[in-house]
Amino acid sequence: MTPRLLTLLISAAAALLTATGVMAQPGRTAPSFEGWTVDCGNTGVCFSSSFTRSQSVWVDLRIVRDWQAEAQPLVRLTTNTPLPSEGTLRFELDGAAIEALPIEQLREMQPAVKTPAGFRPLGGEGFWYPTGPATTTLLEAMRTGRELTVHLPAAKDADPVAIPVPLQGVKASLLWLDNRQNRTGTVSAIVAPGADPATDAPHAIALMSADQLPPEVAAVWSANRLCSRIDPTIFTSLNAVRVPLAEDASLYIIPCGAPTAYNSPYVAVLSGKDGAARQVQVARMSEKGPVATDLIYNAKWVPADQQLISYFKGSGVGECGLWNRWVWNGTGLVLLEEATRTTCDGTAPDLSNWSSTWPPQKAPN
Repeated sequence: MTPRLLTLLISAAAALLTATGVMAQPGRTAPSFEGWTVDCGNTGVCFSSSFTRSQSVWVDLRIVRDWQAEAQPLVRLTTNTPLPSEGTLRFELDGAAIEALPIEQLREMQPAVKTPAGFRPLGGEGFWYPTGPATTTLLEAMRTGRELTVHLPAAKDADPVAIPVPLQGVKASLLWLDNRQNRTGTVSAIVAPGADPATDAPHAIALMSADQLPPEVAAVWSANRLCSRIDPTIFTSLNAVRVPLAEDASLYIIPCGAPTAYNSPYVAVLSGKDGAARQVQVARMSEKGPVATDLIYNAKWVPADQQLISYFKGSGVGECGLWNRWVWNGTGLVLLEEATRTTCDGTAPDLSNWSSTWPPQKAPN
């Protein structure tokens, strides 16, 4: 990227921000509604989750929905406690039993549930809830209830465990999912369905292998910083995507080499309608002004906004480092926001308090 082009991209971002009075942007951290956290993956699969701990046992209850128009919501339960081969997983809503699922049958039905591409399950033992009407009934009950209690069957000589999951905020979180996937008012909405037909949500296509890259894209990728020297199994786990663009073009967000302890580097490659491919560089700020770079760390693509986020962690905790957000403008990625924290002190990460290095801050009066 030439210095002139880089300057033009920075100027365009500044003009865009000025015209909107610092345009509204998604937060630096995932939204939360009274304990229910919402987010979307690089492909456009979205979820609402609640993590609840009771002493040494925790459960993560997650409502997951893929981007396809016909995709139905799925419910997944994950726990850190080993479950026996026999026994029953029970659910109660405000003290009333709503479902009892034999563990053996639950395990047998798991292969029948198609896991959305790009969904990364938590560590521990996880189960998909029975799909279809059973999931619909559970979600309807959760939207109107106060507390869902999950009764985990106990291993031999151990006591059963009951984990109460508060439901305040679950309805708001599901409405966020509907809105984020453009489902509100359609026949596929969870909270407020309407008569409009369902359409595909904003999305990108998961890349599970470097073999899915077109030859021109693979050539650009292989020529850059030894990008192609990455184990195929590691590539599969790093959420690479192809972003469909106008006029049959595509933007590829691809891992570049093996991850380090805290960070995974990526590159962006643009493939035009004629098949030609080129690497897309991005702007970052330095003490003397904008600079161009080709690496994006821990890349997160936001399909609904056509934005790309980089989060370079200065430690394993992630309380220090560098955070960037760019938006696709049709030809390149324009820097919208950058923030940094240089103090690595082991505190819980709070990116909302990081110092902004872009856009320029107004001087105090």
